[in-house]
Amino acid sequence: MMHTSSLKAFKPSYITLIITAILFLNVNSGWAQNTVSPYSVYGPGEIQSRGFGTNQGMGGAGIALKSGNFINSLNPASYVGMDSLRIISEFGIAAKAYNLSSYQSNQNGFTGNLSHIGIGFKYTRWLAGSFGVVPFSTINYTIVKDNYVEGLNSPYVSTYTGSGGISQFYFGNAVKLGKHLSLGANLSYMFGSLTQDEAIQATAVVPEMLITRIDYMRSLYVDFGLQTNFKVDKTEYSLGLTYAPHQKLNSKHVINVYDYNYSLIETDEEDLDYLSVPDVAGIGLGMVNPGKYKIALDYVYQNWSGVHYPNQQDEFNDMHKVVLGLEVNPWEKRAVNAFFKNWTYRMGFDYVNSYLKLDNSSIIKKSATLGVGIPLPGMISDVNFSVKGGVNGTKANKLVQEKYLVFNLGFSLNEIAFVRRKFD
Repeated sequence: MMHTSSLKAFKPSYITLIITAILFLNVNSGWAQNTVSPYSVYGPGEIQSRGFGTNQGMGGAGIALKSGNFINSLNPASYVGMDSLRIISEFGIAAKAYNLSSYQSNQNGFTGNLSHIGIGFKYTRWLAGSFGVVPFSTINYTIVKDNYVEGLNSPYVSTYTGSGGISQFYFGNAVKLGKHLSLGANLSYMFGSLTQDEAIQATAVVPEMLITRIDYMRSLYVDFGLQTNFKVDKTEYSLGLTYAPHQKLNSKHVINVYDYNYSLIETDEEDLDYLSVPDVAGIGLGMVNPGKYKIALDYVYQNWSGVHYPNQQDEFNDMHKVVLGLEVNPWEKRAVNAFFKNWTYRMGFDYVNSYLKLDNSSIIKKSATLGVGIPLPGMISDVNFSVKGGVNGTKANKLVQEKYLVFNLGFSLNEIAFVRRKFD
């Protein structure tokens, strides 16, 4: 009598091993992000939007979308949508051209760096996971300010320069509960440093000196997700929910004071948890006709009015963000098609009433995105490219307005890494 059984075996590729090595190198070192906004002086820095290449091309939308041949990092419940025989590797780079302007100055620049790394796979038909490194917040600013010696009407000039940011190494899992419901959670390790240098110009009363304040971040963070869906004919309708509770971020706070020769005068160090992030809740709606189109509409709320930072008591209000994303395949994908007929075309729009309130005015951020997904040979893996153009802030009330173009180039690599071996 002949007996047949099968065993699911893991067969890693060189690409998977290389991306995993890069990922863990970045866990140890972190990377700089593409932020130049003076508004990053507030809170933990400028909070970065999540999402890999496909989401980026749709303006950052996708809370309700399943992971398919890409990892949807916007909602951990999405991981169960991945193919059970494949490993998906995601990585990308981003570059930003910007113009900063105010009522009295104008500045142009360009910056770029690695933006994200992630790997996703299924353990079983009903359990899946992903891990990677994504940006959480970034700091990059230069501000010149007139200060006064306490108790004296004696002015001096300080130049504040901020740099650094917080990255998060996440490990997420999702479980499928029945045919139409999945739940997921990410546990993240937050790491990085937030640095502010204060260079003081010498006066008759104040000596020249440099004060550095550094927060070395080492903390945990958790967020949750849910997705449910149903079909009508060939179209799938879906709902996604995400939530992260209010969490304090632990850091080692170091202050160093140097004289004009850059000799250390004084140092102080303590463990603090004054850095915190609020409750974050998101809801998304999705409509997918496989091979033809995807539509995603997201709303995200952050309760920043309940967060208090030292010396920043009145600068925060609740954040509201709305994102609409669209993906279309105008032609059916075929090997004999002209190259552009196998491409996937994307666009997105987002509007953010940010968590910053300066001079009783909320800082508004608006952007539009165009993107394209180009299949690699085999039409399973993709190269994703998108361009986002936007405006952040205003020149009114002596504030600063940022106009920018962000270029994202990402790779979503699908590889057969789990094979079923049969035994007789």
